[in-house]
Amino acid sequence: MNKFLGFLDISPKYSNRAYTLLSILPTVYILRIVYGLWLNHNYLQLAIYSLVFLILVYFFVLNFFYYFLDKNLKADVTQLFVKYLPDDAFNIQNEQPKKAKKVFEQAEEVTVDFIEDYQLKLAEDIQELITGGELTTRDLTQEEGFLIDENTLYPYYYVKQIAPQRYQLQIGKNYRELESIGTIQSKEALKPIGLFIVGGDFVKEGVRYHEPYRLKFLVKTEEATTRSRRSKK
Repeated sequence: MNKFLGFLDISPKYSNRAYTLLSILPTVYILRIVYGLWLNHNYLQLAIYSLVFLILVYFFVLNFFYYFLDKNLKADVTQLFVKYLPDDAFNIQNEQPKKAKKVFEQAEEVTVDFIEDYQLKLAEDIQELITGGELTTRDLTQEEGFLIDENTLYPYYYVKQIAPQRYQLQIGKNYRELESIGTIQSKEALKPIGLFIVGGDFVKEGVRYHEPYRLKFLVKTEEATTRSRRSKK
């Protein structure tokens, strides 16, 4: 069933709703078994299957509130598992954002003196990268948020030193067609973390908006660089 829904490329929100509704079938079947055991006075198995039935009902209610009403119940014990067990015990979707947050805490944004029409060049390149499948996008007809996740790494860029304390920032659709989009003044050698995409089309409360794409260039802070050197020693 999972492969079938994946083949249809259904968004996680609606596939999880489908799984929640399908879970009614085994729950009702267990209830039928419980009723049969009660009629036959088989109380030991009745207790076991009743417990299984209650657990299924419990998780159905949790999933219904979460996937249909976007609510977490206070009685959700799975939050305890997430709280006390390590992240790698689960396939948790927010594990990557946590790692990204840690990276951004050790970074600072560098001011780039962009050329006047760099956003036109950026929009054109991003569209081609999306068409070529090199940038992952969100289905805005199914989910809210930005078309491209916030702080997605721009795949093809290069920082070239063109003079003492002066650098040139180049981007492109590949490494063979890089074009300059701006310059950077820095007294210290740059230690790039990445060039990140900001903005673009997004949906909020059912309304689609258009925001020009921008770029954010991050480098390691002096403090993070010092810590890295100490750890290598």
